[in-house]
Amino acid sequence: MGVEHQPRPSETNERSQGELEAMAKEQLKTTPENAAEHAEKSAEAAREAREVIKNQTEQPEPAAVAEQEAPPPPATFTARLDHMLNYTQTMASVQRKLSPASRSFSKVIHAPAIEKTSEVLESTVMRPSIVAGATWTAFITGLTFYMVARAYGFTLSGTEMLAALIGGGLLGILIEGVLRTIRRRRS
Repeated sequence: MGVEHQPRPSETNERSQGELEAMAKEQLKTTPENAAEHAEKSAEAAREAREVIKNQTEQPEPAAVAEQEAPPPPATFTARLDHMLNYTQTMASVQRKLSPASRSFSKVIHAPAIEKTSEVLESTVMRPSIVAGATWTAFITGLTFYMVARAYGFTLSGTEMLAALIGGGLLGILIEGVLRTIRRRRS
């Protein structure tokens, strides 16, 4: 049981380049009579070159191994702080360019408590489907009630508009659910 000598990558590159040059010269000298012999030699040389390349790729240098094994740095609290700092700096920069009235309105709107409340409402009650359904239904229903009441002399109590807003919101949710179901079935 002998110990195999693993050549360094630089030695294998030099030897394989020399072998490749020799093979190229032989290919130029090839005649139809010895074509079968030449094909066998070139196939053997190709197998040897493949083994050399395989050995080179299997054994990376120690520095490359250390770089590959290093895990990515974990997400830190400083990354979150950097994001928040960037946001506040951008907001301050934009607000400086606004008129005094717009600047004060922007500061009120972008206060952390109001932004969080807005995001929660946006994902629940104030979704576009609910708002659009409520608005259009209230407009159409309110206009219809008003026209009928005016034509026949009825008085409106005021709850018609509230009922139309609630009904329109529910209608918007229903339409959104139906459209999502149809999209899922198509996918």
